Amino acid sequence: MLANNLSKKLGVAVSIDSMNFMPSEVEARQFEIGNPRGYSLPKAFSAREIEVQTPITQYFKENIEIRQINVNDIQLGLEFDSTSVTDGNWTKIMSNYRKEAHLDDTGEGVKKVHIKKMVFTNINTELLFQGEGKSRKLPKIARIELTNISTEGGFPIDQLMESILGQMLREVFLQQNLGNMLKGLIDTPGKAVDTLLKPFTGALDFSPSEATQEKESA
Repeated sequence: MLANNLSKKLGVAVSIDSMNFMPSEVEARQFEIGNPRGYSLPKAFSAREIEVQTPITQYFKENIEIRQINVNDIQLGLEFDSTSVTDGNWTKIMSNYRKEAHLDDTGEGVKKVHIKKMVFTNINTELLFQGEGKSRKLPKIARIELTNISTEGGFPIDQLMESILGQMLREVFLQQNLGNMLKGLIDTPGKAVDTLLKPFTGALDFSPSEATQEKESA
């Protein structure tokens, strides 16, 4: 049910091998997001495991506090329409998600979500520019740790998913210097990052000084 719900909102195929619900943790195993039609990489994202750690009673509160989210063993597919534009598979996925999940809805009764810590491990990224024909493997990022992330808008599960995907993409874009790989934006890497992250702005409410990262070559 969750996979079908996310698939409709993301606009791509979503699969989840299994889910475990415990009093203080929800766990999803073998989580995979497909690519939009017209893109060549076999998938946009997969994780061996996603853990959301917080007492189940938190989800009934107006302001939900998540103790920690762990996303382990990630395969990320980044595909751009060309080397001179920032449009690509993820701008389509996240733009569709913001619209279909009503993530801009901050009206009365909408819950707020605060994530105290988010940890990503073993991020392997495949990059493809359409027209080049061959993808490239980027250096593996061993660990990303972020703290104090807040969101508001849409249902809590949609806020959590947007935070997971948006925060991961933001850090990968920055650490892999993707702005410098886009030929049309090589002279303004800061602007490139801002443009790349435009569809994810709702998920990026945190202070960069609170983020710590470790990077490891593949």
